[in-house]
Amino acid sequence: MQRGWADLWRQPAASLFYGVAVAVTGAVILGVTASLPYLFGAAITGFLLVAPMLAAGLYELSRRYLAGEPATLFDSMRAWRRNPSALVSFGLLSMLAGTVWQVVSAAIVAVYYKGPALAPLDMMIEVLINPQHYLMFFIYLGAGGVLAALVFALSVVSMPMLVDRRCDLLCALLTSLNAVAANPLPLALWALIIMLLTGLGFATALVGMILVMPWLGHASYHAYKDLVEET
Repeated sequence: MQRGWADLWRQPAASLFYGVAVAVTGAVILGVTASLPYLFGAAITGFLLVAPMLAAGLYELSRRYLAGEPATLFDSMRAWRRNPSALVSFGLLSMLAGTVWQVVSAAIVAVYYKGPALAPLDMMIEVLINPQHYLMFFIYLGAGGVLAALVFALSVVSMPMLVDRRCDLLCALLTSLNAVAANPLPLALWALIIMLLTGLGFATALVGMILVMPWLGHASYHAYKDLVEET
């Protein structure tokens, strides 16, 4: 986390640009789904599932800092040119995961929610405080947790690795899974830190994401470098 924080302030304008972009994107997504109870909660979770893809520019900045290469905002935007086919494939895989979750989320709400039609936030409060909906809550939480854990295990190493090295997608995904299998407790703690900081970003109406997202992006790159030996 310390090295991620240091990278954030080496080129603050470049790093915070990505934070602003994520905050604005999140605000648009939530604004579009604000009147759609079946999609609002899924939109939040789906947004988090594709977040690693949005951090490619931050990984490129950290890579350049370590390599002693020029590191500007324009340079970071060229991250996708380093391994285009694998990065695009990862992006499509992330979007597929987000789409699957939205379908599963809508199905769970349609099958298990028996209360009155409410606005999304009111429905979320109703589910949390009314024991009638506890079964739905735990099914929703369990399904989301399983998918989030799978996406984390597949992406915690693979996305920064695809920016750092010219490897194929399958190699990166397997490396990520192996890293999680070899370091379950440290990476579980890392996932918890990501969840808490991301929750803080949402709790501040996404304003906090302007700082949280680039911090986590830079820190994730250094975590990847620590987990995967140089070859």
